Amino acid sequence: MELVWSKPMTTLAREFGLSPNGLAKICDRVDVERPPKGYWNNGGGADIAPLLSALSEPDEIISIGGKTSASRKSRTRMPLERRKLQVLGEARQIARTQGVHEVSLRTIARNLGISEAQAHNCFSTREDILFELGCEELDAYESVRVRSISRGSTRITKVIMSSVSHLREAAQRGPLLQNISADSALRKRLNRRQRETRGSAVEQHVTAIMDDTNASQQVAYLKTKMLSGLVKRAGHLVAAERLSLTEAERLCVPIIVDSAVQQKAP
Repeated sequence: MELVWSKPMTTLAREFGLSPNGLAKICDRVDVERPPKGYWNNGGGADIAPLLSALSEPDEIISIGGKTSASRKSRTRMPLERRKLQVLGEARQIARTQGVHEVSLRTIARNLGISEAQAHNCFSTREDILFELGCEELDAYESVRVRSISRGSTRITKVIMSSVSHLREAAQRGPLLQNISADSALRKRLNRRQRETRGSAVEQHVTAIMDDTNASQQVAYLKTKMLSGLVKRAGHLVAAERLSLTEAERLCVPIIVDSAVQQKAP
């Protein structure tokens, strides 16, 4: 890496008998970050110590052309799926500690010690990264919901346990999902994805209300939407630490129970 940052790519490529573009591709292939455009026009001289410390093997020797001695370790390119997990992990860390607004492909690449092009190979845009993080959060909530309702013996019990588990998961996971959903375009994508994954569960709940109360499908759907909205809003407040978990449970559970009792009334 020191060599790449010691002189312009055109000069270095000529010394190796390569084109600048060919040398750039080699650097990307072996995870060596290159100086950004305009670096040498601005005088160069950047401190690359942080980039070196971020490398898994900063002292590794990369041979370009000729034979590599037996003592030199060959370097393998990280598989794309593994790289994606690495990029997502760094994005999650930035979002949780610094805020969603600080997540960018450039920052992630710099923190991981890879080129921005390598980060782009995993995700085309910053929004794609945030969408993937949002999907992971939704999947985590859904996994907890499924486990909780499996312990309920009646529909009412399942609804209560599902609601309480959502509030407790919000308290544990924090506001990451809410912060990502603050972007209207991302919120639409996440809502569409959630409808695709939870559509059957919602339909089953609506059908159960219709069977219990002889309510129309529209009324049953509105009841489901209202209770779901209540729990989600309380979860948002809990995640943002604007409402305690205990207060949220005291608010939501009686309303859910009262609604269930009314549905059972003749």
